[in-house]
Amino acid sequence: MSVGSVSPLILLSTVREEKERRICEESLVEFTKRAFHIIEPGVKFVDNWHVHAIAEHLEAITYGKIDNLLVNIPPGTMKSILISVTWPAWEWTMFPNLRYLGASYGSDLAIRDASKCRDIITSEWYQRKWPHVQMKAGEDQKLKYALTQGGWRMATSVGGRATGEHPDRKIVDDPHNAKQAESQAERTAAITWFDRTLSTRGQSRNAKTVVVMQRLHEQDMSGHILNDIGGYEHLCIPMEYVPTKRATSLGWKDPRKKKGELLWPELFPDSTVLRIKKLLGSYGTSGQMQQNPVPEGGGMIKTKKFRLWPAAKALPQFEFIVQSYDCAFTENTLNDPTALSVWGVFTYEGIRQGMVLDAWDEYLEYPELRKRVIANWKTEYGYIQKGGPLTKPRKPDIVLVENKASGQSLIQELRRSNVPAYAFNPGTADKIARAHQAAPVLELDILWIPESAKLPGQFATWAEPFVTQLSKFPVAEHDDYVDTYSQVVIYLRNAGWFELPIAEDRESDKIAREPKINPYAA
Repeated sequence: MSVGSVSPLILLSTVREEKERRICEESLVEFTKRAFHIIEPGVKFVDNWHVHAIAEHLEAITYGKIDNLLVNIPPGTMKSILISVTWPAWEWTMFPNLRYLGASYGSDLAIRDASKCRDIITSEWYQRKWPHVQMKAGEDQKLKYALTQGGWRMATSVGGRATGEHPDRKIVDDPHNAKQAESQAERTAAITWFDRTLSTRGQSRNAKTVVVMQRLHEQDMSGHILNDIGGYEHLCIPMEYVPTKRATSLGWKDPRKKKGELLWPELFPDSTVLRIKKLLGSYGTSGQMQQNPVPEGGGMIKTKKFRLWPAAKALPQFEFIVQSYDCAFTENTLNDPTALSVWGVFTYEGIRQGMVLDAWDEYLEYPELRKRVIANWKTEYGYIQKGGPLTKPRKPDIVLVENKASGQSLIQELRRSNVPAYAFNPGTADKIARAHQAAPVLELDILWIPESAKLPGQFATWAEPFVTQLSKFPVAEHDDYVDTYSQVVIYLRNAGWFELPIAEDRESDKIAREPKINPYAA
């Protein structure tokens, strides 16, 4: 058919199609804009300068300008869509023989991104422009699919299968679960997999590696790459601007000028950022939002956030009483003693609050400890204030004991004695991890300690050792009080006594939906 016999409308459509194809091939951002309706139907694409920054560095890998890339950026900022979804689909338009290995802390997340990428390349929009990119019959599986021209994509988990595969691109998107990253065992397992398994894949193909994540700990995978491995281009974009002279090898610098200027005010305005900071606490904010995890040291637990309950004021009516024990059956003063902290839950100014009602630590052998715990359970907390409101005393509703070797026999004995003992299971989280998990509750200004009757403006005398140890953690000589504190705060939070939304581990990567949803919030 000659050009003259073609309908002007068809000819115009062909010209537009060809123009769009060229624009998409020349720019990952333009490709992402036009493919966005496929992976996020009904959601408006909202552009921002950081999208172009990430795309620029990915394109540099495509064209051989840089080899490996580390991206640190807050969740919800389109990192997974760009790096794990549209970049492979975009590269395949030009190089359909490329092989990709994608990993995340959970295989379901890696599968999710691989599936979205497949949705793009099998779409009518993509096939009109790049019909040479075809799925290979019989090799279209959930964990791995292949193209007719030799390219493939495999999804796995950090710690999962990677042996036997030789990719051209290794994408590690969120290698740590935010709730588990404070655990040294969890971090070590992820880093060991990265060093001993992933690093050996694709050597014969000169594979490039892209790691993208929020900072969660000084010794997370980003810290390992920056401090121990090297050789990675580092693109670091905090939520709030911190003046820096840092530039990447491409000459890219953060375009913001004013300290505290927001990353993406259209989706993360001041009100949203303030809410996220409140949920995460200071340590979580420093790492997950600012990409600068606070060094482990004194002041991890912000004891100045404890509020003083005036000595002259009647205690509130407690709705729930918890005794929290950290048990150690020993008289050896070189080890930690057994410790107890008692907490009362009450409502004040319409908000649930918590108050430390007692705290002590002592070196006790098991028989003496058992008697002490049973006797303490019979203690009633609260009192009647003469001339003031009535405060009905009550016994503890529950006795928390960590479900570890030193506590299991005690738990069994207490239950046989009709003491409401609860076996607290911290999972894989270590002491530091638990302290960080409890930190956001303390920073909500809802935890109280009674004021000293003799020393106005100071905590009650019995509470001073408790507060002192918490303030020095993790460099204090002992941490028994810290365990009772984090244990009870995590328990009360998880049981719903404190109305604290929990931040998600991984962003939903929704770019703009009405109403806007904070991707950090559950």
